[in-house]
Amino acid sequence: MEETQPKISRRPEEPAPPEWALKGAELLKSRPGHRRVALTGGVGSGKSTVAELMAAFGAELIDFDLLSREVLSPESVGWSQAVELFGPKIKGPDLSLDRKRIAQIVFKKPLIRKALEDIVHPLAWELMIQRLTELEESPLVVVDVPLLFEARLNGLFSPVVVCYASFEAQYRRLRARDPQKSRFLAKRIIKSQMPFAEKVRLADAIVDNNGSLSLLIRQTKELWLRLSAPDNGAP
Repeated sequence: MEETQPKISRRPEEPAPPEWALKGAELLKSRPGHRRVALTGGVGSGKSTVAELMAAFGAELIDFDLLSREVLSPESVGWSQAVELFGPKIKGPDLSLDRKRIAQIVFKKPLIRKALEDIVHPLAWELMIQRLTELEESPLVVVDVPLLFEARLNGLFSPVVVCYASFEAQYRRLRARDPQKSRFLAKRIIKSQMPFAEKVRLADAIVDNNGSLSLLIRQTKELWLRLSAPDNGAP
């Protein structure tokens, strides 16, 4: 297979971000010697692997998904709001939320999913800003944000990196990850997400994960080197 290098493109005008995301937005801007990179993708795209590789190569990593879990910890503000949204039966014996049940509900009910995101995203954003403040002097920080485009946060970051995979690759990985998941449900999950064509159009850099793991490692290492360059000339 021919080796693929990360592709660079110019983003069009970005949609306005939500008002709560403007707090601390200055910390997201890259400047000479200090890169602030947003990384996103889709289910089965390999985004988490790219994030782990970037961290292994030396970048600081902030996982927005982990922050989203943190703000729903028992008896927190986010937890209380989520219990109000879903009802008391969503709590387990240890007071933790039944995430599997929540996932089933929000997948079937987009309005409930939006309501949950309206609870979680602003709170997770505040935590992210705290972490960025702590890492203010770090030369390269990668923020892994699964719903970057869907939440209209992409315009606040530069550069934006998309980990891309074809529908077939996503489907194969999703089924391998959870063999009990039906073919119909696996395809429905992939199709429920923002199309990759749109994410690629809005990206600054693309890591193509349709090949082998070794190819993904080489691409990610190349991207890390470019982002870590002293003159910050890429992407």
